[in-house]
Amino acid sequence: MRRTKRLFALILLIVAAGTGVYLYRFGWTKPKLSQLGQVFSSEDPTITSRVQSDLKSSRLLTGYDINVKTEDGVVTVAGQVPSEDLRSLAAEITRRSTGVRDVKNLIIINNDARPAGGNPKVQDLDIKTALLQGLARSPELAGKRIEVNVENQVVTLTGAVDSAQQRLIAEQIARASDGVSSVNDAIAVAQQPAVQPSPSASGAAAEPNADLAKHVEFEMYSTGAFDLNTMKITADNGVVTLAGTVRSRAEQLLAERVAQSVSGVKTVANDLKTSPAAARH
Repeated sequence: MRRTKRLFALILLIVAAGTGVYLYRFGWTKPKLSQLGQVFSSEDPTITSRVQSDLKSSRLLTGYDINVKTEDGVVTVAGQVPSEDLRSLAAEITRRSTGVRDVKNLIIINNDARPAGGNPKVQDLDIKTALLQGLARSPELAGKRIEVNVENQVVTLTGAVDSAQQRLIAEQIARASDGVSSVNDAIAVAQQPAVQPSPSASGAAAEPNADLAKHVEFEMYSTGAFDLNTMKITADNGVVTLAGTVRSRAEQLLAERVAQSVSGVKTVANDLKTSPAAARH
């Protein structure tokens, strides 16, 4: 009999404790079954549902299978995406969702990951249309006829341009387009008039120097911070010389830093000048 009383008292204590926790969390409102479940569980389906909705609202992440789990306000996201940018985007969207205290990003990068659902042919047409618009907006490619073919998110570029720099610009625009998995660059570069080297000149060294200068020039273009029409870039055995004008001292220093970061550059001779006229332009 005494044991039965003790057991009954223990049950009353547990019920009272549960009731106290519920009242603390939900007040005196009428309880719901889902709310009672939350009292005795550290998982929060409300936050999980909100994060899933936020992830699906992202056009870049639509279709990727990203699993979401929440425990005590800490959200764990897992799945596969094809790039670090998308992995970081998923984590940032999750972090900004209401109620999230912290994020555990277990998403892995798989270059072959593809969004589920949708019509692949329609997706290829979307990529092609967006890429053609991007090429048309590029002032460096104005008037150039570049053909675009997209199959299974793989872009093939054909056509002809006047310089290797224009070819690189077209390829870079394609690689930066949403949904593109890889790019085959088959654009032809128009033949330049042949220049006869002097007997003392080294033809073997001229081509690497020109390639290095073009690489530096392309990296400058990629930043979007410079007017390349006012700059001249040359290379000689790893020594890159920057000449011409820029709009500010900050541009002058940035140009040197960008050039120094290019593989193959040993040193940079910064002969750039700041020009008020360039700044007004």
